[in-house]
Amino acid sequence: MHFYDFVGYCSMLTDEGRVSAYVNALKETINEDSVVLDLGAGTGIFSILACDFGAKKVYSVEVNPLIKLLSDVIKDRGYESRIEVIQKLSSKIELDEKANVLISDIHGGFPLFESSIETIIDARERLLTDDAVLFPRKETIYFAVSQAEEIFENNVKRYLKDFHGFNIPSAERLVFNRWFSAKSKTEKLLSDPGVFGEIDYRTITEPSFSKEFRWEIKEDGIAHGLRGWFENELVDGIGVSNSIDIEKTTYSSPFFPFQHEVGVKKGDIVSALVTAKYERGDYAWSWKTEIFKQGDLTEPIVQFNQSVLASMFIEPAVVLKQSEYFIPKRNEAAEIDMLILNSMDGEAMHGDIADLLVEKYPNIYKSFENALEYVAAFSQKYSD
Repeated sequence: MHFYDFVGYCSMLTDEGRVSAYVNALKETINEDSVVLDLGAGTGIFSILACDFGAKKVYSVEVNPLIKLLSDVIKDRGYESRIEVIQKLSSKIELDEKANVLISDIHGGFPLFESSIETIIDARERLLTDDAVLFPRKETIYFAVSQAEEIFENNVKRYLKDFHGFNIPSAERLVFNRWFSAKSKTEKLLSDPGVFGEIDYRTITEPSFSKEFRWEIKEDGIAHGLRGWFENELVDGIGVSNSIDIEKTTYSSPFFPFQHEVGVKKGDIVSALVTAKYERGDYAWSWKTEIFKQGDLTEPIVQFNQSVLASMFIEPAVVLKQSEYFIPKRNEAAEIDMLILNSMDGEAMHGDIADLLVEKYPNIYKSFENALEYVAAFSQKYSD
């Protein structure tokens, strides 16, 4: 789970396009009967605005401790009885009454971000009325073939050069098997956009997506990779986007590089299978690409098979531990954690448990302070 700091939240607040879109959508929708669930509330600006526009109740749900800064604003506005701040995962809460408006912007460069869709599905099923309004209600993800020499140079080629005669050829896959956030004023799209996925938050049940594209190149150029972006719909005619035409936006800008640049001609065909597989709270992206000369689809001039999984350097021992045949045995770290858990009996204080760690594991905990720091951090996660 990604935690923003306050400056990160401020960058969102200063994204005029994003904030204005949400403000206008809320103005059109919120009324005196609105019960609002602000999911991933951040600094709580949309919770405050919902009350400003007349909502009778707002549940402001945010795990980040920075949500506590909202308390002063709530008090100053006189909204103590109307806004309830809940610093928990939404999957761990129940509401006194179901909400009929959901506000969320759990986002990266794509709406496919960590466990965002799974979280919204859970909230929709448990915490909302059947006729609830969702912001955003729809999001569409696009891809196109991109010519982006500056982006490719700064994010791929620069890391594959010799440095004083030194390079690591086997590490190349770690560079071009990842997508990154980058924009350039010189970038241009060599194909029309294709829809990768349409997300209707009122009905979606499956968080994974896959699409096979076939683009025709519109003009001669150099293909450097695939540009991705999203456009969403809050209400009719109002939404936000991070397309290459939007110069200033808080959303990252996904670019999926090819293994190397490819010269293409007008009429050439680019075929790509793009997959975003959701697993264990995050997405694994892959993009398999073939480029064909105009009129000849029998033999591709290039083939790329790329995946973010190939950009990870994983030791064999780590892979082995993921196998169904691995036989686990508790290590010393597990024994320490078990000792702490067993000592959390509702009577022992942090200091008592820290003393026990120093006594039993003097080679690891050289001082009471070191042991206490670990016990306190452990307790944050596992104690009531």
